[in-house]
Amino acid sequence: MRRVVIALAAVLAVTLGVVQLGSMAVYGDLARPPAFPALLPPRLGIALGRRLGSARAPASLRIAYAQGLLHRGESAAAAAVVASLPDGIDAADLRGQLAEIRGDPKTALTAYAHAGDFERAQRLIENRVSTGRLAEAARFERDLANALTGDGQAAVRARALWRLGQITQLEAVADADQRPAFERAALDLYVQALAIAPNEETYLLAAGQQALTIGDKEAAARYYRRALDAVPNSADARAGFDRARL
Repeated sequence: MRRVVIALAAVLAVTLGVVQLGSMAVYGDLARPPAFPALLPPRLGIALGRRLGSARAPASLRIAYAQGLLHRGESAAAAAVVASLPDGIDAADLRGQLAEIRGDPKTALTAYAHAGDFERAQRLIENRVSTGRLAEAARFERDLANALTGDGQAAVRARALWRLGQITQLEAVADADQRPAFERAALDLYVQALAIAPNEETYLLAAGQQALTIGDKEAAARYYRRALDAVPNSADARAGFDRARL
């Protein structure tokens, strides 16, 4: 039996090497047939899992197996494997998933930010938006933006600031008493996003529309003009520029 398990582990290593272990898409596939861990008979799966959970096993195999366990709903077993992993991007992403399963979104967001997994972090936030928990969503989006300070994360930070501006606009609609403050805050967030990505059409259009919303046509025209300079054939920028000059 031991020889069979070792042989299967070797096959797993070769298989994962061929399909590029580092890909999150690969991680997701590990949990579903015909992925290798999903095909293991129960006893072999347990035996292999024990070996992969050992600190003697290569970290890449432990990462892959932990992801497979998570997708199969075996979070306790996955946590045991993740506990043996050295710090790193993949380990942080797995810890974020475990924190989310435990109902600890703040820890999950911090881990996702460290891992650069904006998609999972944003999905967690959007769940709050869709269920009307706007203040919580805004707080989480702000925490995410503040955590995205590493090298190569500027573009993602800009996108988080832009999304926070959108959430703040929703807060303005929901709270008439605080609407002016929320509206100004939304524009400021778009300006912050533009400080990072000054020629991004999406952020320029958002800033232009928000400037119109608060009645600052001069500022709106500037943002729409910049959007036209960046994307000359932008119909939205042209229409916004014309509205700002009325």
